[in-house]
Amino acid sequence: MIPSLNGQAPLPHRLWPRWTVNCGTGELLGIAAAAVIVTGYRYLLGESSSTDDQLLHLFFMALAGVAEGSALAYFQYRMIEKVFPQVAWKQWLAYTVAAALVGWIVGILPSQFLTGGLEADAFQSPEPLVYYSLAALMGLLLGALFGYFQWLPIKGMRKNALLWVPANALGWAAGMVFIFMGASLPGESASWPLVLLYGAIGGALGGLSVGGVTGWFLLKIAASE
Repeated sequence: MIPSLNGQAPLPHRLWPRWTVNCGTGELLGIAAAAVIVTGYRYLLGESSSTDDQLLHLFFMALAGVAEGSALAYFQYRMIEKVFPQVAWKQWLAYTVAAALVGWIVGILPSQFLTGGLEADAFQSPEPLVYYSLAALMGLLLGALFGYFQWLPIKGMRKNALLWVPANALGWAAGMVFIFMGASLPGESASWPLVLLYGAIGGALGGLSVGGVTGWFLLKIAASE
């Protein structure tokens, strides 16, 4: 039986859309905040070149991950606390931020250091199909990692709690396509307000995708004993 929401009847059709909207809102604000940090850093300090610059860039990427994870954790917890009242806010925040932080660092490391010493001309922009397929693959892998982190505070509370790992893998595989789309569409010469706008839209659509997929699994998990 699904726990009640705000003392009312535990209707699945109320839990799923609320969770989806909360994920979309969290990613909208989280990606927007991350975009502000990254865009501000690049505007003030330019692109990284030396090793020290790359480390500073990595720091700001990590800061962006903390911002995104914090926003998403806040809006997700508004529903998680109703399904899993045993999970404390600080606990959900810590695991979600840790997942986002690891995800951002792992995602940026290859381009930050492995290609740093190679000529830019050696790399060509991949075809859209390849680009978004890679985005989906990254979302699948990092989403599984994200789901594992968030599974830790809810494991043992429901029989099917482990479904949270594949749920996030699938959800982030879809969501990362929209996030990458929002990041790539403006182009290098776009103004920073346009970059932020596209980033926020991509984040919102990505969050709704994550919420839609994981929300379905959340119903299954919550209904299991």
